[in-house]
Amino acid sequence: MRHKISLLLILWALAALLLPASQGAAHPHVYVDASLTFVVDESGLVAMRQQWLFDDMFSQAIMADLELDAASLATPAGQAAIRDGAFAYLANYDYFTLIESGGRRIRPAAIEDFHASLSDGRLVYRFTMPLGLGFDQIRNFRVAIFDKDYYTDILLVADAISFEVGGMAQVSHDIRPARDHTYWQFIVPEAVHLSISGAPGSAPDLPAATVAQDAPGPIERLMALVRSVQKELNLRLNGFAADIKTDPFGPALWTFLGLAFLYGVVHAVGPGHGKTVVCSYFLSNPGSFFSGALMGNAITFVHMASAAVAVGVAYMVFSTGMGGFQAASRALQPASYALLALMGLFLTGKALLDVSRGGLIAETSCSIDHEALGNAVNIRRVLMVSFVTGLVPCPGAAVILAFSIGLNIFWAGVAAIVLMAAGMGLTTTLFAWAAVAARGLTLRMSGTNAKVFNIAYAGLSICGAASIALFGAALFMSSI
Repeated sequence: MRHKISLLLILWALAALLLPASQGAAHPHVYVDASLTFVVDESGLVAMRQQWLFDDMFSQAIMADLELDAASLATPAGQAAIRDGAFAYLANYDYFTLIESGGRRIRPAAIEDFHASLSDGRLVYRFTMPLGLGFDQIRNFRVAIFDKDYYTDILLVADAISFEVGGMAQVSHDIRPARDHTYWQFIVPEAVHLSISGAPGSAPDLPAATVAQDAPGPIERLMALVRSVQKELNLRLNGFAADIKTDPFGPALWTFLGLAFLYGVVHAVGPGHGKTVVCSYFLSNPGSFFSGALMGNAITFVHMASAAVAVGVAYMVFSTGMGGFQAASRALQPASYALLALMGLFLTGKALLDVSRGGLIAETSCSIDHEALGNAVNIRRVLMVSFVTGLVPCPGAAVILAFSIGLNIFWAGVAAIVLMAAGMGLTTTLFAWAAVAARGLTLRMSGTNAKVFNIAYAGLSICGAASIALFGAALFMSSI
């Protein structure tokens, strides 16, 4: 009984480990500080103005990609270039804006007054969303700005929420977590809740929020820490990269490369499909610490290399980096995810075939996992899964390369993404090792009982492989 309980606890812990990474395939690569201004008059909520302040690295990358500078950006042609090349497509994502009133989703209408500018080298978008909501239409109203795909990490600046109020209208607001729109399981966006009245006096009070609703859990706090550290490292990388231009082999270069490695380590702690695949694979297949390190690093280096190839081809063929990269990424994503699903189906079929042949009883020693070290077939399979998993280009690497090209330090950008890949590989390897050790421990604990061993072995093999197939299928469906 003790063995069965321990076995269940191990499997439950591994399932919990996999869940945070099981809903998508991205990390944040662009950072935005969002400010909101609500326009209210005697008719109701007229409009909402937004201001987005981008991080330095993305700002320089997109400006270089569109061949713009501060002077040309201010011209009508520059405004059209940035609007058409780096803003208009956001209409497909509702401009990352969630608007709800009375429990009903309100889709943003046509955007007005778009204007782009630079503030201390950082790109700024300003635009207006017409709303035209009467007072009687505003009930339990809230607005949240977030990218559920998590390519862009958007921070709602609490001190930059403002109001333009005309007539006798009264407004009150509060900022609360929108837990019902949690993405990547532990990333909770913040929403602005509004209460508006057209009658003289004070606005109606907002419904009280409970402490339990607002208190973040330990994983949420960890993800918030990871997000803040990544953002700070992104800022530091930009500063040292600028110094490399004047002193190519000075202290700034080595600090820049060291921060790139650290960024990769932290970056891979957050949500991503690589950890899901390595954990699922080594739960369902014999493995060793060597094969775990091989897969963990192979995935990240293929992930980075595909971005470098995509950006390079985009510059050579289309004379544009980020735009061409986005087109290549959109084409590669469905193919990569479909191959991942097919690989999962192959591994599931193999596991089911092993079970149907009754070959598990003979393998009652946990040494089966260590024998895989010299198995060329298993190594080839590890490399194949790694290639398929990492095939989708890394947007972070694309941003760094485009940024480096814009500063004429392309070689430093290439070195940075190599070290970033090494940092991500280290983190992914630790997850792979955890899965290898957990599988070995589970089989070792059940090895004295052939029936329990067979159940554990079959469960790990089939469920792990099936999770790769289902995960790949889910990603494929979301990418088309």
